[in-house]
Amino acid sequence: MVVGGLAGAVTAARDRFDVFGVLLLAVVMGLGGGIARDLLLGVRPVAVTSRYYLPTVAAAALAGLLFTSLVRKLGIFFTLLEALSDGLFTIVGVEKALLYDLPYVSAAFVGVAAAVTGGLLADMLSGRTVEAVKRGPWNATAALIGAVVYIVIALLHGPTWASRIAAFAVVVGMRLASTHWGLQTPPVPDVGRKLAKEASPGDGGPRTDAPEEPGDNGP
Repeated sequence: MVVGGLAGAVTAARDRFDVFGVLLLAVVMGLGGGIARDLLLGVRPVAVTSRYYLPTVAAAALAGLLFTSLVRKLGIFFTLLEALSDGLFTIVGVEKALLYDLPYVSAAFVGVAAAVTGGLLADMLSGRTVEAVKRGPWNATAALIGAVVYIVIALLHGPTWASRIAAFAVVVGMRLASTHWGLQTPPVPDVGRKLAKEASPGDGGPRTDAPEEPGDNGP
């Protein structure tokens, strides 16, 4: 929540938003994931029912606005905090979905939605391409695999703390690894184009013998 608020404030300041824009982006990035999770579960979002969430995000936005240049210099540390935030959002999303007896596939979806919604909405408000749905660092991919790890351990009747630690480690580890080594999600394979190329006679693909014309094998 605090990390998301800081990220939103820095992003808004970089894009020259006004004060209202800074607060809006901070709320979206700090609370968007939790709001999406609760709406998917059909419950009132904790972000608006708690007396602490909005003031905390507002304070984080103010800190990010006042110390924008300092936060920008802490790039690696800031990336780490974002990764930690994604891991926590994923775990809480999956746990809460399982508490509401959602199917395991749905619980994984809720966990991913909680992890990426804040950044997704911030990208849309800032007029940028949504990072969560384009080829790039392992954002949604890390959240999905972390959610699956949590669910698999739960299916094996492992302790809750083991599910939390394993899922958290996977999400944070994948996020940091993709950033450090420049790893990207794979592109969508164009199977139809590949098959068409293999079937093309000019590319050495299979040929179909043409019927003989009259007179070709005449007496």
